[in-house]
Amino acid sequence: MKKLFFILIALSFITTSCKKEVIQPNPVEVVPTEEGILLYGEWKLVSGKMYIENMETGEKNVYDHFGPNKTTSSLRYSGAEFEFETIEQNVTTWEFIAPPSYQGYGKFILDGDEAQPYGLYILDDNWSIVEDPSTTATSQLGGSSRPLQAVVTDYNSNQVAFIVQEAYESINGYNCNYYSELIFEKQ
Repeated sequence: MKKLFFILIALSFITTSCKKEVIQPNPVEVVPTEEGILLYGEWKLVSGKMYIENMETGEKNVYDHFGPNKTTSSLRYSGAEFEFETIEQNVTTWEFIAPPSYQGYGKFILDGDEAQPYGLYILDDNWSIVEDPSTTATSQLGGSSRPLQAVVTDYNSNQVAFIVQEAYESINGYNCNYYSELIFEKQ
């Protein structure tokens, strides 16, 4: 009888304490090629915003990367650590070079610097900027990758919003999540 009692308690504990949180995936919009905008090629940064969510209070804020007297900014809230994280309005360019096949490693050229390209890893609709896989001479991103999403914002102006640099950081003593939305125009 005692064994049956302990088994019932154990089963009730297992079935009630193992609830899994349902995590909703972030929507990814693929840029349609039939509309005439391809992600491959060179893009110039025209504007950008940083979205910050305080994970403790739920407060959400949006900040412009650029303003009347500010043309440079950082993708990292606490300041750029890598060249990729420093952005300048109407100066910063991103160039995407397709991999040899549909998926795999292509090239990402930052600000026209073809001497030190980054890698561009493509797997289906998932794109990530990575360390250049053909060299280990430099640490361009600190060994990590920068996943990005692209959403067409204006077909007539050939503008795309790239969502990049999602990170978690302590800001003013609070746990925060942030990312940047950068608007680029096809060159």
